[in-house]
Amino acid sequence: MTNNRWWVMPVSFSINFTAAEQNELKELVKQVVDTTTRKHCLVLPKPPLSACLLTRRACFVTLYINKQLRGCIGTYAIEKPLWLNVCDYSYYSASQDRRFVPLQRNELPYLSFEISVLSELESIPNNGEQALLKELKVGTDGLLLKEGSQSAIFLPTVWNSLTTPITFVQALKHKGGWDRDYWSENMTLYRFSTFVIEG
Repeated sequence: MTNNRWWVMPVSFSINFTAAEQNELKELVKQVVDTTTRKHCLVLPKPPLSACLLTRRACFVTLYINKQLRGCIGTYAIEKPLWLNVCDYSYYSASQDRRFVPLQRNELPYLSFEISVLSELESIPNNGEQALLKELKVGTDGLLLKEGSQSAIFLPTVWNSLTTPITFVQALKHKGGWDRDYWSENMTLYRFSTFVIEG
């Protein structure tokens, strides 16, 4: 599930976080998930002091219970500071992912998570599906497809379960509501990488 307001980032940036910054982000997830299971609403912690975490960046937060997916929501938009996006999507992943019931307090001892911070979106020329399959870097590229009001996005971690370009792209089209064998010259394509913080 994603926030559908988006645009291609106008300025390239490298993704790099110190150990202290990574720990700050992990603590934000833990605090938000804990209060979400207690109060059933989003309670924002105090903003961090690090300028890096105040920078506007897109992210996804993925929750696991006993290493099984329990929620994943994020955005490819850059309209909010990273720390706030991490808080928002920690809350949404814990309580608003329609594939799952809201996270319960008795599950917290078994919780692990990933924060995936997105690089800028890089436009890929639409020269047909076969050209895209040759262009994709297996295990590295995240992919966003858009056409009209439809869109779908896969993080690079999806390569762990969909290990070939054809299965990756077909599953992404299915996720977006297209037929697996559908293609259109009007489809727009973007790839990106992620910096993954595990907690």
